[in-house]
Amino acid sequence: MATVTVTNVERGPGGSTNITPVSASAAKPSASWPVVIWSMAAVTAVAVLMWFAYDDWIRPVVIQIKTGYVPFAGLVVVTLGLERLLEPVSQVLLPNGPAKENSPVQRAVRSKSAAQLAAADPAKTTGDVLSEVSRAAADQAAADARRTERTIIFWAIASVCGLGISGGFGFFLLQSVSSTHVNSFLDLTVTGLAIGAGTKPVHDLISSVQSKAASTRI
Repeated sequence: MATVTVTNVERGPGGSTNITPVSASAAKPSASWPVVIWSMAAVTAVAVLMWFAYDDWIRPVVIQIKTGYVPFAGLVVVTLGLERLLEPVSQVLLPNGPAKENSPVQRAVRSKSAAQLAAADPAKTTGDVLSEVSRAAADQAAADARRTERTIIFWAIASVCGLGISGGFGFFLLQSVSSTHVNSFLDLTVTGLAIGAGTKPVHDLISSVQSKAASTRI
């Protein structure tokens, strides 16, 4: 749900000025099924292909780490490296910033600015302002939906890379912490998905640290 609120300045009787908030909400559209289905299909197909490649062709030496938390530290390091690799790639393949002409984010920014300008104009009626605010809420909901789809696609790309790293280099998380035999296909899938899923929190953490460092320098 996207909600946009502006402060409306309206000319009242006798030249008086009334200031009231005007809000409108719009439900965020669901992520399109093609995006979800193709992302899931791509990850599943790569998991199967990578396991066959690992089992019949690549056959890397499985990294065995039996010491406490070390396998999880290795997972964090691998995830961090993958996140740094995918950061510039995502900006090329999945641009969604305000700088991209006519992107959902750009349209949402323009619509909100138009709503704020209409609200600041005393000559505009409440109905006119509400129309602009409703349009801004709808555009913001579309931008939110686009962001959700982008997250799904980025998850698929990161998971595919994680599966490639797991099978290609013999990095198996479950075998590293288990004293019993673990199915290699299950291990490859779990490790690849763990690496892919970890890129977003790592990215958010790095962005937060960078923003804090920048604000400290100012």
